[in-house]
Amino acid sequence: MTEQVTGVDLVQAQIRIAEGPRWGSPEIGIQGQESISPRGFAVQCRVTTEDPTNKFLPDSGTITAWRAAAGFGVRIDAGNSYTGAYISPHYDSLLLKITTFAETF
Repeated sequence: MTEQVTGVDLVQAQIRIAEGPRWGSPEIGIQGQESISPRGFAVQCRVTTEDPTNKFLPDSGTITAWRAAAGFGVRIDAGNSYTGAYISPHYDSLLLKITTFAETF
């Protein structure tokens, strides 16, 4: 979410810092906290396969219909999300994350 409203990939910056460069160096790509200015709005939705009628335990089965969101400002982080995919009960219940961004709310 942070990279959506700041334009800074914090995970990439953290990896670079772990490799040795100091905070504020050109390799990191962030001059300092004052150089980061938020813009716009972002919303993230996590879609899970939990069953609310069964104490929110992970649910399993086959996806019978699938249509992914798309468009400017829409990012989907998904694994096996497609029509016909079998969702196993032996994995994390997170199916996908949808992140949206726009300049105005």
